[in-house]
Amino acid sequence: MKQLQLSLRLMSLAAVSALALTSCSTNDPDPVPSENTQTPDASETTPAPSASASQSPSTDESDEASRTGETDLSQTQEIMGIGFQLPTEWSVEEDCDGECTEYDRWEIKDRRGEHVMTLLPNTATSPDGDTNLYERELLKEIPIPGLETPTSLIAEFWTGTSQEDGEKETGFSLALVDDQVMNDRTDNPDLDYFKIGESQAPMLWVDEEYMEDQGIGDDPTREGVDSFLDSEEYKTIENILLTVRHAAG
Repeated sequence: MKQLQLSLRLMSLAAVSALALTSCSTNDPDPVPSENTQTPDASETTPAPSASASQSPSTDESDEASRTGETDLSQTQEIMGIGFQLPTEWSVEEDCDGECTEYDRWEIKDRRGEHVMTLLPNTATSPDGDTNLYERELLKEIPIPGLETPTSLIAEFWTGTSQEDGEKETGFSLALVDDQVMNDRTDNPDLDYFKIGESQAPMLWVDEEYMEDQGIGDDPTREGVDSFLDSEEYKTIENILLTVRHAAG
């Protein structure tokens, strides 16, 4: 009998202990997460860029460097009283037999050796028998700051009409033109020249074949002309023409 009572007491004590343990585990707060469970910084998870990637120029930077090289007008030219600046790798070649005179031509070439512009230091300013009538659309008129006689860079899209048979043709010209000549010529033949001093009338224009190679074509359209005027090639030409001035020699 005593042994039965002892067994019952031991069982009751075990039950009470189990109930106490259950109560304690239910009421305990959630454990605090350790520092090692926190999300790592982005700097720890994102790999650092390689040295070669950080040093390589972007496409935009490379394009800008190329454009800067074309428009860095560090070369000075003075020909028969006409001064202007060119990019370093451009050149001027004489197109004359023997000793050149002010009535001979000089060809201005780019770094690839392409004929871009022609300079004629003096001309009789004759239309050479051109009897066509012209309708002109002036696309650009930019004053040349280094010339005393008012002169502008003129870009114009024109339609010429033959007075003999009425045939029409379109064209595009890009040259330096005396402002007064531009105002007077209206539908008269093309006269692209400007003045230096009392007697010298130079001509400086962009070669037609060069512009054709830029996409304008033999029979220019406004679309082709507008595309050329938006190009880096045109910007280089404009920068050069804006440097024209009267030189001492």
